Amino acid sequence: MVVQLGGDWHAGVRALVSHNAPASESRPAQPPDPLAHVAGRIRDRYASPSRKAYTYLFWVRDAAALDGLVPTAEQVVAAWVDEGAGLSPLDAAEAVRRCAEARARRPQDRPSGQLSPHERRQMMARAILFTLTQARPDQVDVHLWSRALGFSPKGDRQAFEQWEQTDDGVWFSAYRGE
Repeated sequence: MVVQLGGDWHAGVRALVSHNAPASESRPAQPPDPLAHVAGRIRDRYASPSRKAYTYLFWVRDAAALDGLVPTAEQVVAAWVDEGAGLSPLDAAEAVRRCAEARARRPQDRPSGQLSPHERRQMMARAILFTLTQARPDQVDVHLWSRALGFSPKGDRQAFEQWEQTDDGVWFSAYRGE
């Protein structure tokens, strides 16, 4: 396969992603809910067993919810929590409560020599909030804030992504850089 440099970057990615897929006459059906599909892919990203810090992951309803360090339960569409046993789905109110407790715990206020490995993971706890907007049937825009509960705003990171669907039905993420 020859990939031409320049031109439409997204077209090049689509060609690479779909290169080995069987040819089809028409575009495959969309997943039942592209927003839920992309939310699941974001959840998979943060479910990596190599992550050691506590993680509170929230899919929130609107961009205004991204302003807070801990969302309200009413703002949450779905929530996942990892407090040392892997990322698992959790009721929105319970996930918000646990995130607020982690924010209040503040092990970083104690001398580092007195912290257990468990407390060190608590100290690096992150609240990750994201919104999803379906711009087109084959495109979902993501705005994501990842904040260190004990070190915000210094530990804050923001990302914009554009998820697109290839002609073969595969979804991929492209950094938007806004």
